[in-house]
Amino acid sequence: TAALSSPTADKSYDYVIVGGGLAGCVLANRLSANPNASVLLLEAGGENNSTSISVPAGFTKIFRSPLDWNLFTKRQSEVAERMIYLPRGAVLGGSSATNATLYMRGAAADYDGWNVSGWASSDVLDLFKKCEGNNDQKDPAVHGTDGPYHVENPRYRNELHQKFFDAANEAGISANPDFNDWRRPQEGHGVFQVTQERGTRADGYRQYLKPVMDRPNLQVVTGARVNRVVFDQKKAVGVEYICEELSPMRELMTASLKAQGEVIMSSGSIHTPQILQMSGVGDARALSEFGIASVADLPGVGANLQDQPAVVVSGPVKREFEGKSVTDHIYNSRGNMRKRALLNYLLFGKGPLTSTGCDRGAMVRTAAAAGHLPDLQVRFVPAMALDPDGVSSYTRFGKFKKLGRKWPSGVTIQLVASRAASRGSVSLKSPDPFDTPLINAGYLTDPEGRDMQTLKNGIELARKIASTGVMSSVLDGELFPGTDVTTAAGAEEYIRRTIHSSNALVGTCRMGTSAANGDVVDNNLRIFGLEGIRVVDASVIPIIPGGQTGAPTVMIAERAADMILKGVSVEQTDPLEA
Repeated sequence: TAALSSPTADKSYDYVIVGGGLAGCVLANRLSANPNASVLLLEAGGENNSTSISVPAGFTKIFRSPLDWNLFTKRQSEVAERMIYLPRGAVLGGSSATNATLYMRGAAADYDGWNVSGWASSDVLDLFKKCEGNNDQKDPAVHGTDGPYHVENPRYRNELHQKFFDAANEAGISANPDFNDWRRPQEGHGVFQVTQERGTRADGYRQYLKPVMDRPNLQVVTGARVNRVVFDQKKAVGVEYICEELSPMRELMTASLKAQGEVIMSSGSIHTPQILQMSGVGDARALSEFGIASVADLPGVGANLQDQPAVVVSGPVKREFEGKSVTDHIYNSRGNMRKRALLNYLLFGKGPLTSTGCDRGAMVRTAAAAGHLPDLQVRFVPAMALDPDGVSSYTRFGKFKKLGRKWPSGVTIQLVASRAASRGSVSLKSPDPFDTPLINAGYLTDPEGRDMQTLKNGIELARKIASTGVMSSVLDGELFPGTDVTTAAGAEEYIRRTIHSSNALVGTCRMGTSAANGDVVDNNLRIFGLEGIRVVDASVIPIIPGGQTGAPTVMIAERAADMILKGVSVEQTDPLEA
């Protein structure tokens, strides 16, 4: 088939944004607000028009689907030689279109701990508020109510939620009315706010990109896989990409920058370092093995990968609580969706279809914590895991459904190492952009063994919650880890066999002060030693915050857009004018 003409031929742009994930959507909106600026957004994934995205409970159908990159880590002895699946959204909106919608910024001390000028908690709080359109928490000292990034309290309630809160109280965990309020400690149990609007997922595409798609100075190309950034000496001058829909023979297409233009890398913590490495930006010695000439020798590109690994404790409920799980409220005894759940969602934006399941929980500081901040996030799910790896539960349910069987009633407590100390990396397997990179998650490799201890303490805490008077009246035994797992060695083996990602990848283009330290970008998000190129996504986060990564990603992108539009450094930005 003859190739259709390139959508970027004979054009040049002020800004080429590589990646239409959460950060890319924010940037496309803000930069194209200047009518004199021409903006191109290249997204390797597809359109965002699936009900599995817009209906929060549908996110389970996205795992391992064409809306996902289907990435796996390399085998690691620390996790029983398994390849661990990393959910990543292959769609406009990126992983904001496929995640659990939780909105948690972390603690003020997380940002102070970055130790980067212009990015302390006092610098970023106003920006968090400016981005946020909170429907329920309206204290102006903490929240914004007018921003595009929509946040609200979950619109589904289950009587098992209150059982969990009562059990947490009984286990000595006090209530936290707002996990995003930096005036109080982060510890406690409570409701996790969600990035939804009246029960519909409020992802980056819906909130930032879709409303401005008709701007004449904004061009969006999906299915565009960027092969490399093109440099003239040390200056980025454009990008080279492949669009199979337009050229089944994978013809190389180019998008060129205007003289003072910028390439903005927003492909996330896996693909941003991959594309930079294919462009000659990374560890020069490693790249030379693939015949890639070095443009900037930056060994920090792809290093410092961080995630929040997780394990689960789950069990069935007693007969009197049979039929009370969220899965019972969505599916009938034959595994088909209940009409009531569908009507409640369509008519009122309420009910179980508005929930990703894990929007209540706690933040807990266990004995493994390195400092004063909680090292453990507890997520309570009023449904029983069918497999100790969260994702596989949904694959198993598909088999149940074929057999006409119901999802058994139960509860799950997911335990997340929210401030994990382990570090991994992203490197090239080959210089082919269609080849996934080599992802070493580095789970459980921190030298002091804190991450393992956090998860072991988490299992112990979940069992303590399960054994409270309140919860023991609900639960009928334990499915995972199982009553045979009684020793520290048994818990450790269970963790190694079942650890999984909670989808919070950051750090592979770390922001800091010096390339010699392994940093990749400065505090203005410019890559050290290069011109006309920045990185604006979760990969610049130096140390993972103890929350979810969507909120800081939006904050970083808003801050970057302000810098870029005004042509100023980070210290000169004013979030209230942005």
